[in-house]
Amino acid sequence: MEESRAQAYLELIHTLLNCPNGSEPQILQDNSELLDVQFLETCELVAEKMAQQGGQNGANFLRNLIGQLAQLIDINDGNNSAGENPQEYANFILELLQAEDGSNSNTAVIYPMLAERQHLLNARFSEILEQVMERLVGGENAQTIDSIISLVEDLTVNISNFPGGNRADNIEIAIAAYQLVLNNRQPGSEKFAQTQNNLAAAYITRIKGSRAENVEMAIALYGAALTVYTLEAFPEDWAMAQNNLAAAYANRINGSRAENIDRAIAFFEAALTVRTPEQFPEDWAMIQYNLGNAYNDRINGSRDENIEKARSFYEAALTVYTREAFPEYWAMIQNKLK
Repeated sequence: MEESRAQAYLELIHTLLNCPNGSEPQILQDNSELLDVQFLETCELVAEKMAQQGGQNGANFLRNLIGQLAQLIDINDGNNSAGENPQEYANFILELLQAEDGSNSNTAVIYPMLAERQHLLNARFSEILEQVMERLVGGENAQTIDSIISLVEDLTVNISNFPGGNRADNIEIAIAAYQLVLNNRQPGSEKFAQTQNNLAAAYITRIKGSRAENVEMAIALYGAALTVYTLEAFPEDWAMAQNNLAAAYANRINGSRAENIDRAIAFFEAALTVRTPEQFPEDWAMIQYNLGNAYNDRINGSRDENIEKARSFYEAALTVYTREAFPEYWAMIQNKLK
C-alpha cells in the first residue's frame, strides 16, 4: 500500500471519528475514492487499537461502519463495469434516510436532495437500497428495525410522489422498496396493511409493464389490506380502501366493463357510509363527483335513469365544489351537466 494512501485512510478515519453526528454520509461521499478493501482493513486495525486503549465507543463505531460498507465495497469491486459507483448510491440512501428522520419526512428537505442527484434514481438504486437495508437491520432489536423500516417507507412515499426525474423509474423504485418493507412487516398488522395500500397505489400509477396486470395487482393489494382495515376497527382506513378499490375498478381493463363499473359504484357507495358531508365534506364531494362519472358511463340499467342519477350526484358535489372555493372542479362539473 502506498504510504500516501495509507495516510489518507488514517486521516479519513480521524475525520469520521470526530465529525458532528449525521455528517458521516457526506464525508464518505466526498472521499468515495478511498473506500476499498484496504480502507476497511485499516479501520479494523484502528478499531482494535482503540479497543485495547479503552476507546470502545470509537471501536464500535468503526466496526459498525465496516459492517455497513463491506458488502457494498465488494459489489463495487465485482460489478462496476458500467462505471457506476455503488458506494455513491449507498451514501445517497443513507443521507436520505437521515434526512427523513431529521426532518420528519419533510418534502421541502427531501425533494431538493432527490433533485440534486436524480440521475441515481434508477434500477441500481433499488438494488443498493436492499443491501443497505439488510446491513442496517442486521443484529438490531425489533424496535430499532421497525424504526428503520418506517424510515425506508417514508422515503419510498417521497420518491413515489417526487415530481422530478424519470416518473417511470421513480415508480419502479417505489414498487421494489415497498416490497422490501412489506417483507419486513408482520403479516396482518396495521403497518402491513398500510404498506399493502401504498404498494397498490404505486401499481395503479405504474407506467411500465402491462396496464391490465398493474391494475389487477392494485386490486388484489387493496383487497388484501381490507382484511386488516375492517369497518369496525379502522373506519377511515376502510373507507379509503373502498374508495381506492372503486377507482381501480373504474379503470379496470380485464373482465366485463359493465360489471367493473357496477362494482366501482358499490365501492364508492360503501365509502360514503363513513365519508359523510358533515365529517369529510371534500372527500364526500369527490365521491359524489366520481359516482356521477360512474353512472354517466354505466352500461347496465336504463340509460335515462343512469343519466339522471349522474346529474343528481354532480349537483350534490356542487354543494361543496362552489365556484369560489373550487373553481376547477366547479368548471368540470358544469361541463358534465351541459
